[in-house]
Amino acid sequence: MHFPHLFPFSNPRPFLRLHRLLAPVFALFALFALAPLSFGADAAAPQTAAAAAPPSAPAPAFVLDGDTPWVVAANQPEAVSRALADVATDWHNTFGIRPVILRKLPDHYTGPAIYFGLGGDWRSELAAADLAKKPGAESFILLARRDAKGRPALVATGADTRGTIYAAYAFSEDFLGVDPWHHWVEKAPVRRDNVAVPAGFAKHFGPPSFKYRGWFINDEDLLNTFAPDPLRENVFSLEMFDKIYETLLRLRGNMVVPATFPFPDERCQKLASRRGLALNMHHILVLGLNTYRWPKNVPFSYSKHPAIMERYWQDCIDVFKNYGEVVWTVGYRGQHDRPFWADEPHLKTPSERGALITKAIAKQVEMVRKVQPNAAIIANLWMEGADLQRSGHLKIPDGVTVVWPDNGQGILRDNGSVKKGEGIYYHTAMLNGRANQLSELVNPGRIYDQVGRFARAGATEFFLVNVSDIRPVPLSTDCAMKFAWDTAPYIDKSNEENMAAFFRDWSRRQFGDALAAPIAALYHDYFHIAHIKAQLGDNDIFSKIANLRRRSASALVNGKPLSDATLNEVNRILQFCGKSRPDLEKLFVAAEALAPRVPAGRRDFYQSHLLTQIALHKEGLAVLEHYARALLAYQSGDKPAALAAAGKSQQAARAILSALQKAEVGKWAGWYRGARLYLADPFLCYDTTRALIAALKGEPAPPGRYASPDTYKTHIETYQEPFKKNFPLLYPKTKK
Repeated sequence: MHFPHLFPFSNPRPFLRLHRLLAPVFALFALFALAPLSFGADAAAPQTAAAAAPPSAPAPAFVLDGDTPWVVAANQPEAVSRALADVATDWHNTFGIRPVILRKLPDHYTGPAIYFGLGGDWRSELAAADLAKKPGAESFILLARRDAKGRPALVATGADTRGTIYAAYAFSEDFLGVDPWHHWVEKAPVRRDNVAVPAGFAKHFGPPSFKYRGWFINDEDLLNTFAPDPLRENVFSLEMFDKIYETLLRLRGNMVVPATFPFPDERCQKLASRRGLALNMHHILVLGLNTYRWPKNVPFSYSKHPAIMERYWQDCIDVFKNYGEVVWTVGYRGQHDRPFWADEPHLKTPSERGALITKAIAKQVEMVRKVQPNAAIIANLWMEGADLQRSGHLKIPDGVTVVWPDNGQGILRDNGSVKKGEGIYYHTAMLNGRANQLSELVNPGRIYDQVGRFARAGATEFFLVNVSDIRPVPLSTDCAMKFAWDTAPYIDKSNEENMAAFFRDWSRRQFGDALAAPIAALYHDYFHIAHIKAQLGDNDIFSKIANLRRRSASALVNGKPLSDATLNEVNRILQFCGKSRPDLEKLFVAAEALAPRVPAGRRDFYQSHLLTQIALHKEGLAVLEHYARALLAYQSGDKPAALAAAGKSQQAARAILSALQKAEVGKWAGWYRGARLYLADPFLCYDTTRALIAALKGEPAPPGRYASPDTYKTHIETYQEPFKKNFPLLYPKTKK
């Protein structure tokens, strides 16, 4: 799709800032961010060069400043225009002035210029030969050349739309110093007057190692509360979705599952498509059918009522087929993220269950192929799917990519059976009672090991990363995305070597050269804390605290002894805490000691990503250990000791909240307010200690912040309530 009105270069306009996106309006904001300044430029439509002209000469060193003009042809794809709008903002934030944007350079101009976009007469002269050196989808170049008049030119373009988007963002990263994660890691570009382009500068990128590389925004309670949609028609605001899509594209991703429970026609889907991303559906919402919102008066059974299911599938296909690019997910699971036989209990054997999933997949593939014969289709073998596939009870049709999931903590579940052409569903964050929702868990060494195993097998068709609320896990997610884009620099090195190099590189990028080594050591030690190394994250700590309360509550309220099973669990917990707490205490002291040396502009991120996350685990284990000691003291009849231990447990719970508040600075004020996932709720943890003290005193439990396994789900689904009558869509179906 082309939008010639986005670049009216013959008419000067004032520069307008990007404004807040409001649903349902998807503003073509490149019109505002990239308003041109004309020098009598030719208004002719661009031409994409098919035949390579003789390569232009490499340019000597030259300098770019705020007045260096951009050359961008008319009729850019909307996704490219949106990316260039972001780069225009980067330019303003670096040089303090909006860019000069032309369709072509005037003849009298003799200075340097920057060439962006997917079209223009200049491509044959300045780009075609270099693009041909590394051909392939999403390839791109960033290089310095002389044009036919001898003028220095910096060229940022690609083989296709996404390659051109990546080229624009690569320019921002390489020359303006804009971190792809800048929105999430509190990192503003450095203001400067000019930037130097080295003599002979030339970089060629791509094609990527993994064909599809994307994110799944899942269990998004923090995003939902922090950035609500003003119209309550998306799980969070379109402005925040736009920031997420921008970040994903800056990291050279090309695919997204935008939310946990989205309907096919939600505007977050449309925005992703217009941004240039392929849409995908997760393992539960096959073909986009939101089974979480299945009508209560409609039977859920593909074995008994296939026509109902197929009608809903078709409704979803009819919406998704109109988006720019879709990677279709097929399969069959039950409602509420569970095996389908919870809803169809009459199917009892693996053979019967595998046969029904096989039948559903075959029908889904048939339906998709009718509207998109060459569509990309994947079967995500989450949980029971992996078991049935390994046991031979599933039959996946030809042309459908088998996607193996991990265990939620970075260990892939193929059991060594991966084959060429398959793919990966991975997690850097996960709500499962064991993994992580508020802190990093999956270390880079595990990523290089597990994803590298698939890369070596040629299983590089698909790579989807569950990133939950994104902000807590930038390090592991960055590692995963860089590896998926280009495995070559890492594939022949050891996991430990790659991990050490990544820690140094990440620390250098975030905190500067001077502190790269000591901060890399802190990250290394964090990921080698005993329980974190054993794949147990903040979910596990909060789950253990909740489990102690469940086990002991009745005995405490009724003044009865604790059961042997509870006492055994208490002793296991004390051993568990003893393995990690001393090392966490030392690590926190070391991190605090280094904090004054961190550059002032990076201290907020140092706090949120290192100090807060270390404190979360340190204080979480303190809550758990003192809770367990309070129960032992209660069992021995020592009430004062029990109350003293319970008080320490409550102090540690308050310390968790304090640590989280220290990460809620600037634009992130209130970020953790929405934390209400039952297995990762710091407020419930605090209330649990209040209830313990009350029980030990023989008093009723104080009023608390209610939470249950369903609290978070209903919380992030609430906006859909007024639209229930339109199932399986959000809005009323358009009449044909």
